[in-house]
Amino acid sequence: MTIEMDARKRKILQVVVQSYILTGKPVGSRTIADSYDLGISTATIRNELALLEKHGLLWQPHTSAGRVPTDVAYRYYVDMLMGKPIPTPRDAEAVEMLFAARSREIEGLLREASLLLSNLTHTTAMVFAPFTHGDTVHNVDLVKRSELQLMIIMVTGKGEVGRRLVTLSRSVGADTVERVTRYLNRTLAGKGANSIDKAKLLGGARYGAAGRMLLESAIDAICEYLGTSEERVYIGGTANIMRELDSAGLEGVQALLEVMERQYIILDLLKDLIREKRLTVRIGDENPISELQKCTFVGTSYPVAPGIKGSLGVFGPICMDYGRTIGTVEYMARTLGNMLSGNEE
Repeated sequence: MTIEMDARKRKILQVVVQSYILTGKPVGSRTIADSYDLGISTATIRNELALLEKHGLLWQPHTSAGRVPTDVAYRYYVDMLMGKPIPTPRDAEAVEMLFAARSREIEGLLREASLLLSNLTHTTAMVFAPFTHGDTVHNVDLVKRSELQLMIIMVTGKGEVGRRLVTLSRSVGADTVERVTRYLNRTLAGKGANSIDKAKLLGGARYGAAGRMLLESAIDAICEYLGTSEERVYIGGTANIMRELDSAGLEGVQALLEVMERQYIILDLLKDLIREKRLTVRIGDENPISELQKCTFVGTSYPVAPGIKGSLGVFGPICMDYGRTIGTVEYMARTLGNMLSGNEE
């Protein structure tokens, strides 16, 4: 933002933006004079407000009302006036408590992260997580579903839980299932897809035909799962943005809902954050998708593993509390990244 403004105009604009974020009501010269000791008269404030309006930073709903910030004003505020964004101590504590419980699987944790981020910022939050073959085996369990079907349940080193249903050509006894399960856990713990030697594992096993068939099917399922790159988006708090966009009317809300349902659009936005390699704030018309131009998008990336990144972000009203929202998004990304990449501070 390159608008030239003196210190007084900057201060008045800052007051208008912060007051409107807090109250949602147009801000007049009397409100500014009564609430903030700027050392100038209401007449001077009115003149400055008129000049800020002329620059396209403010507008009046009607002639007797106070001023409302434009999208340009919010951009100037974020770039030049906001100061260092930080989460509140309560928000930071809530994020830390979420990641303190290490027993939960990653999928559930990321879903909870999207819900918590949504609740803290009063927005719709999204967490993008790429799971790749860089993960390893932590535990394997074989569960009989029927005479010929078994569920292969894998817990990875990152806490992700994967399931694969396999169909066998002959029945396998419970004792054989238990023995194969123990063998897999003994030989695969800590190994990734690239370090699993199927021929060696089969050669080291002493089972009958049914047991070897089960072992081979299980190894194939585990390698297939570890070698599959999956991209998942967890969305929390859609109702938050719906409430904020009541003024957009039913048509605008419906259009936004349709965008949220088309997850590939959200996925593209979140992947852009990884390519940009920095915190991104898109306000109103800066959003490339027309249905999202009544919103502000705030997002950033986080490390998942060496060379692998995920991202997270929020959609909220243009008059959001930018300092708190940006600070919380950054803190969530940093804490999540530290946990997943093993760089906990």
